Amino acid sequence: MGEIRLTIDDRQVVAEEGATILSVARANNIYIPAICCLTRCSPTLACRLCMVDADGKRAYSCNAKVKEGMVVTTQSDDMRSDRRAIMEVYSINHPLQCGVCDKSGECELQDNTLFQEVAGQNYAIKDTDKASVTWGRTHYDPALCIVCERCVTVCKDMIGVSALATAPRGGEAIDESYKESMSKDAYAIWNKMNKSLIAHSPKGDNCVDCGECAAVCPTGAMIDANFQYKSNAWELRRVASSCVHCPSACHLIYEVKQGGIDKPNDEIYRVSNDFHFQSLCGAGRYGYEFANQNVKKDAAAFYRAIEAFKKAKAIRFSSLITNEEILILNRLKKSLGVKLINENAYALAKFLKAFSSVTGRSLYSGSKDSIGDFIVSIGVRLSVENPALRYAINNALVVKKGAAIDFHPIGDAIVDTMHKNLLAMRGEAGGEEALLAKLLNRFADRLPKKLKAKIADFIFSAEELEAIDKLAENKNAWTIIAGGDLFNHSRSENIARMLGLLEKYSPFRVIISPIASNDLGAAIFADLDESAQGYTIGYNEEGDFRLSAFGANGENELDMPALNRQEGTFVGIDKRVVALYPALSYNGFTLTDIYNALSGDDLEKAIDLTSELGGAAFGDLQNEFGADGEERRGFLLTSGEVDSNDFIETPKPNEIKEANLYLSRPIDEFNAYLSSGEYLWANAEFLTKLGLNEGDKAKVAIDGESVVLSVKKDKFIQGDFAFINTFKSYRFKSAIITKEG
Repeated sequence: MGEIRLTIDDRQVVAEEGATILSVARANNIYIPAICCLTRCSPTLACRLCMVDADGKRAYSCNAKVKEGMVVTTQSDDMRSDRRAIMEVYSINHPLQCGVCDKSGECELQDNTLFQEVAGQNYAIKDTDKASVTWGRTHYDPALCIVCERCVTVCKDMIGVSALATAPRGGEAIDESYKESMSKDAYAIWNKMNKSLIAHSPKGDNCVDCGECAAVCPTGAMIDANFQYKSNAWELRRVASSCVHCPSACHLIYEVKQGGIDKPNDEIYRVSNDFHFQSLCGAGRYGYEFANQNVKKDAAAFYRAIEAFKKAKAIRFSSLITNEEILILNRLKKSLGVKLINENAYALAKFLKAFSSVTGRSLYSGSKDSIGDFIVSIGVRLSVENPALRYAINNALVVKKGAAIDFHPIGDAIVDTMHKNLLAMRGEAGGEEALLAKLLNRFADRLPKKLKAKIADFIFSAEELEAIDKLAENKNAWTIIAGGDLFNHSRSENIARMLGLLEKYSPFRVIISPIASNDLGAAIFADLDESAQGYTIGYNEEGDFRLSAFGANGENELDMPALNRQEGTFVGIDKRVVALYPALSYNGFTLTDIYNALSGDDLEKAIDLTSELGGAAFGDLQNEFGADGEERRGFLLTSGEVDSNDFIETPKPNEIKEANLYLSRPIDEFNAYLSSGEYLWANAEFLTKLGLNEGDKAKVAIDGESVVLSVKKDKFIQGDFAFINTFKSYRFKSAIITKEG
């Protein structure tokens, strides 16, 4: 689409053809009142406050598209009168409890009532009984609800579970005389409010407790049940940072204040988000209580740590780590002559290198923020690993009217019900290499003949091809997403090269989705080794001596700051280096202290190394979104040129005959910060087949190793698969699972 020019309130602006008047106004900091409309979501016309004059005619700017030369006026006496009448309607029978309402001070109903200068009430009707209800983590008070439908819209257009809907309220009919005496828009809003409230839809069981409904609520109708009556909004100090739980590194805001008279230290009271531009999952919103508490500098433990480093042969670290700490570990590796181990990141680095050997670029081209209208996902469990990626796919399906195919062996109750244009193709575990060969055969029209010969035998069935071609028809921007199932596949490097060929010779842009939080940063910035033996330091991993953000416990451990107590950076899935800022203070030793003691350097802070990552110094990093939605967080990594060639091996048939175990955590338990413990998760039907019930002990035997785990039921897993997160290897396994005891 091309650019057009129009005038809004005597100001010339440039816009993309097809954009709405409201989105263009917001991008240019021109204020048009609107309660119901969320950026990134489809318009609902639920509040009608966004009325404007477009070329002399009344229009609703959330839904009206811009045109070349259009002249828009956002304010007039008639519009102000009609908006005031709408705001007056919103206050009919609205409880006057602002003094104790959790939303007071940041309530859009308050803001708009004052802005429209509502000073009286001309309408009345008998109220209805509106009992409060709690859904998971969200408390809903219908007495405070103005039925703007933002909660319904965001659940459908972003989260993709459609767990909310409007339902009959059961109120009395409005006196017909009002229809003639008040504005048409105000009467329509009142009529709707009097008939409706919000309820769980038939898909309510799919609710994933993300809390986005409460985040977008403009009043106190929906609120985090655990936050209710805990604090006034204006008492909270807001710390804009980035989520550390999965590779999306979403923007979030810690809201902090002192814990109480007898608690002198700050505590995190809740997490919020700039919901017009970034959604959060339940892990990011509610999983903030992971910092080790009341840490002081333990000189004896620090001395033992230094001695442990001096005799270490290896350092094993998890991806719960900043890029700056990775640079420090690189320095320690060089000075101490140790191996540096992170299994997930090492596998990802090898995968990226093989991918780049075909594309000639060091990084993949796609990003979740540029997902197209035809999407293929392969080797990624969308509902478990990266909710922000799933949200972006769902948004493309709903708002961009896109289509998608999810190739994954495990059925997924969330993904399967996201959208009618999402086709779930449940192939066999381990069959990803053959699947990519089929995609190359169908879509890589420019593939050289010598490579076509290698994949000639791999074709979709007639039925599959018909379904795939129907979804791809008339689509303009194609995205393929490759996930963690592929990185430890026995044919991972050939799979990576095949993905490179898809990026090079087909319309697809590729996104590679890492497994753990800062895997991509570790894969890029760490000088990793494949394996090591001997005395090992573990940084948030097991080791002979352990540096731990989970609380030191014993002679061979030293406290380290958790990631909500650190300054530093992460690399997200979009290849953007984003900033972390500490929500809480930390008084113990850090990795910088260890490095200085071992090297004799005087590095003041780890963030003094940020500029070595290839961008700005830490103090110059931005951490916000522009009014037009442009992400102004950190900096994008540059994809450099590398040597390349068009080579793949002939794909091999799938070597996995049977698999009943998947190595992954369940939904929203991405890492040890969030873990509820080691369990075996499965759906009710598979547990019955195994002769297990929730709470039983199960023995899981794989490749000569075994572990005994408690059993938990998971409503989102489908098919005959169980989940564990105990073993580090290729994700699909054939296991013997028996009841213990």
